[in-house]
Amino acid sequence: MAIPNQLIRFQCIQYALDRPGVLSVVPGVRGMEDLKDLLGFVNAPAEEKDYSVIGRFTPAAAEGSCVYCNHCLPCPAGIDVGLVNKYYDLAQAGDQMAAGHYQKLTVQADVCIGCGHCDRRCPFQTVQSARMKEIASYFRKQ
Repeated sequence: MAIPNQLIRFQCIQYALDRPGVLSVVPGVRGMEDLKDLLGFVNAPAEEKDYSVIGRFTPAAAEGSCVYCNHCLPCPAGIDVGLVNKYYDLAQAGDQMAAGHYQKLTVQADVCIGCGHCDRRCPFQTVQSARMKEIASYFRKQ
């Protein structure tokens, strides 16, 4: 069976509903036929809502790298994982403003409790718990 390269409508709705803080999804409706079709979501079987194939859409070059998508959130320690990674990457590239922005964060990488929540949720297989230690060490030396 071929792996699809895009999600179907019910997978998209379920994906959106599973994001932190999302309470409802309002898809576009052109008429009654669209509305009846979309209401089928309520009774659709779980396999039609399963969006786990999304991990297979990841370009191989991105695997193991943080792309700041924040699929790893919410962090139990309150870290904005994507932003912390972004400031780290920019600071390593020589951006002094990024280092300054990181220092002003109220929750920095050093508060990581190493629970692995982010590691399990990352569609790019980035080991964020280890990366948080690396980032904290880097900014301590600044």
